[in-house]
Amino acid sequence: MKRIVIAVALIASAGWIWAQFHSAENVTANVPYDDLAMGAAYQKAIASLDKFSAARRQPPAGAEKFAIKVGFVATPEAPGYRVVAPGAKPGGVVEYFWLNDLNETPEGFEGAVGNKAENVTAVKPGQRIAFKKAEVADWMYFQNGKIVGNTTACPALAHASADERKRMREQYGLACD
Repeated sequence: MKRIVIAVALIASAGWIWAQFHSAENVTANVPYDDLAMGAAYQKAIASLDKFSAARRQPPAGAEKFAIKVGFVATPEAPGYRVVAPGAKPGGVVEYFWLNDLNETPEGFEGAVGNKAENVTAVKPGQRIAFKKAEVADWMYFQNGKIVGNTTACPALAHASADERKRMREQYGLACD
């Protein structure tokens, strides 16, 4: 069964990585393509993308570290990757990355990759990549130290260990169980 790799590590602007689990390592969860909860999370994130954009343009008090999650698949041709829409089945492992330092474009966004690749190694931290709104899998920011958005975290953590779920719940206020 094909799977997708969801980076659970939370990434934000200026290359900051909150590696809440294993020092500076990403925490990832392998989620089946047909995971219904993940599909619903993608839809919820897409439906609320305008809310994210508005908050990013005029941040509420205490809001910071805005990021968007985008999926990539490795390709043999240059540049070595392709952006994929959430829920796509492109014939390979889809790896999701958080992009930060965002700029809106007429077609969508452009941002800097915030985490290290596990599978799609042509995608590098800090690399700037443009993507369409339809390719956004999730969004998030922190407000007063707590996560806003990140609808994919709970479905991803359902495939992670109980300790990882507990740590996310305690550290960032996620209520997944």
